[in-house]
Amino acid sequence: MGGRRLPVAPRPFRDEALSSWLGRVACRYGLDAPALAACLAFPDDPFDAPRPPIDDISPNLGQVALWARAGVVDPARLRRMTLAERHPRRLRAWFLNRGLAATRPVTPRPPAPVCLACFAADRAAGHDDYCRASWLLAERCVCPAHGRILIDQCPSCHGTLQVAFRLRDNRARAVCARCEGALEGGGGEGDRFSDMTAVLLTMQARIAAAVDHASIYRGRLEEVIDTLWSPLDDPGASRPTLALWCSQPGWRPSVEARQVVGRPMPLGLLPVPFRGLTLVALRDLFAEDVTAPAGPPERAAWILGRVAFLRPTRAKSPRAPAPLPVQERRSLADYQRLAREILADPDWVAAVDLPERWRRRVLGRLVDKALDAAFSPAPGVAGASAPPEIAA
Repeated sequence: MGGRRLPVAPRPFRDEALSSWLGRVACRYGLDAPALAACLAFPDDPFDAPRPPIDDISPNLGQVALWARAGVVDPARLRRMTLAERHPRRLRAWFLNRGLAATRPVTPRPPAPVCLACFAADRAAGHDDYCRASWLLAERCVCPAHGRILIDQCPSCHGTLQVAFRLRDNRARAVCARCEGALEGGGGEGDRFSDMTAVLLTMQARIAAAVDHASIYRGRLEEVIDTLWSPLDDPGASRPTLALWCSQPGWRPSVEARQVVGRPMPLGLLPVPFRGLTLVALRDLFAEDVTAPAGPPERAAWILGRVAFLRPTRAKSPRAPAPLPVQERRSLADYQRLAREILADPDWVAAVDLPERWRRRVLGRLVDKALDAAFSPAPGVAGASAPPEIAA
């Protein structure tokens, strides 16, 4: 299959993602897109060949040429299907499958959202289902053609959606790669072109204009979104500053969204509901003008100022004790004794069933308390402060 032309290969659609076209070709042979790419690249040993995900942003040009030759398609046409060609001024972080180049492999690749109404339109037109390239834009939450919220969870198994293609009645049909459930129906939640979808359509259009055409505004937009998804109250917290805007006691995002807190350029890593929530918050806080040079409104400035790493450092007390002289420093045995006391402390024992992040906080407080109590210079030592009753 390697250097030969494939006997059957459908033509790409104009607005189709590259991985979608390759998936539609592959389903004609009972394969998925990575498996077909492996067969084309390593025809002598396709079963043991690596099968990385298909990069829709800027794939290897040699691979693109190989796929074009096998599918009898003009290589320039496939290159124009890549997101880098469609949006040449957009950074990789503003696309959804940026996970292919992520520096932290523990972060899962963001799911590819779809519009079920678009798939329904494909079937009504009598051709293959296919994934639109615009669904992979980081700010995209609503389908402009149908006014429906995009979905990134399977409607059948409710798991994270990864689209696969299966041949049904000689047509490629989109299914969930996890449960094989057909992706069909009226579309995402919400009425067609409701007030909420209208806000999202307006905001995603404004963001797209700033990202694709105005690098100065893009920098301001990135700064604001990063701040909204920065940790609140503590640098290690998993609750974002956006929680202040939600103003609901105890509000916390989902597990997938909590993993994004504190990450640079979080919009393209968020599930669709939290991506939409971010756009609505931007509309409410900045009245559709996030990039205004006059600075954020008062409420927005207050919320953005609550982010953990923007808080001013507390000034050092003028009565703080001076560093201990060398002869007064504690030995290793003293630190070992303190460690044993901390491990035996009732607060630490009670924290054994808490989440890891909370256990670290408890441990930090106990360490600070132990060090303050054990290593503060005794009264009479130079630099020590007088007891409160004497100082008074």
